[in-house]
Amino acid sequence: DIPRTNPDVPLFQVKEVQELLERILYIWSIRHPASGYVQGINDLVTPFITVFMADAYPEDDVLLVGPQEAKFDEAVLREVEADSYWCFSKLIDSIQDHYTFAQPGIQRLVRKLEELVRRLDEPLWHALRDEGLEFLQFAFRWMNCLLMRELPMSMVVRVWDTYLAEGDGFAVLHVYVCAAFLLGFSWDLQSMDFSEMILFIQSPPTRDWTYENVEVL
Repeated sequence: DIPRTNPDVPLFQVKEVQELLERILYIWSIRHPASGYVQGINDLVTPFITVFMADAYPEDDVLLVGPQEAKFDEAVLREVEADSYWCFSKLIDSIQDHYTFAQPGIQRLVRKLEELVRRLDEPLWHALRDEGLEFLQFAFRWMNCLLMRELPMSMVVRVWDTYLAEGDGFAVLHVYVCAAFLLGFSWDLQSMDFSEMILFIQSPPTRDWTYENVEVL
């Protein structure tokens, strides 16, 4: 999973950063045998790495520093690794049941999302049901990876900042953000068939989103 983590972000193609990520995931998995490594949690470390690397190298746009340009100090990387590990651990502690057997936390949030959409936008809910699109088919990833694959990294950091400020944002607020995210594309989705819906949801048009879009969300 390491080479496939944020493949479009040059920073995460740097060998030293990939090794750092691998150690974080390995140590966390050893220390948490009840869940161990679950595919997708590799994404959840990267916002912390991004923030701490940006803090260590404020003069650079660290996300654009690739293998050819990377000249990171080893001592700095060790600090980033330690800080990222403990922040990641604290995050997972708040949503531990997302990653234990059968992932009951994710199942619960997907059901909650469907309830919200049905209550807030019944025409959209009917459109999805009529096309045979189950919420679990797309929302599982939203809960498992916390929208990491739907939003640009800079926007993820902004959303997560709010989650952290709310205290229980990852466990509670996230499902409401997912509902707002889906409802924001309601008109588009209602005009699509099943295959178009799947392709749209798997690759939503958020590449050019700005902070203004996230604030509205």
